Amino acid sequence: MEITSELVEQAIIFAIKAHKGQKRKGNGLPYIMHPMRVASVLQEVKESKNMNLLIISSLLHDTVEDTGVKLTTIAKKFGHQVAALVEELTLDKDLYETVGKTELLCQEVLKMTSYALCIKLCDRLDNVRDLKAMKESFRAKYVPETRTILDTLKQRKLTGTHQKLISLIELELEKYSTN
Repeated sequence: MEITSELVEQAIIFAIKAHKGQKRKGNGLPYIMHPMRVASVLQEVKESKNMNLLIISSLLHDTVEDTGVKLTTIAKKFGHQVAALVEELTLDKDLYETVGKTELLCQEVLKMTSYALCIKLCDRLDNVRDLKAMKESFRAKYVPETRTILDTLKQRKLTGTHQKLISLIELELEKYSTN
């Protein structure tokens, strides 16, 4: 399947419909704003001949986990490359419960493809930027979890884009430093 700009437009519409009625924790904005911002950040920091693939995958990164959309549906509508990236970005809720979220995320970021890690870091950056709207109890868990994930990433080969995103995340985390 050719991943065209028309397919990007279809992904925007699909994501809007999939997340219809969902609100973002903390600020209460329509949830769709999050995947749109993730795609926007990705476009700002990454250069790639596969940008349409990355944007579509960014737009759809939470659909399987949060809306009940099936990977087979994504593969049929947007191709197997998109479905493969979305699958990498979808947390297995059963493992999440047994292993723990932080541990699972640390395991996942070490084995993700470079493209999936770029999207995951854009996702994390957007989440960290939203922390000001979250309850202190949420921030108290999310900030150390993010630091643990970033420390774990030192174990793998990182691209310039990964490093740039990590720097942006660290800059945001400084706002929540307790030192």
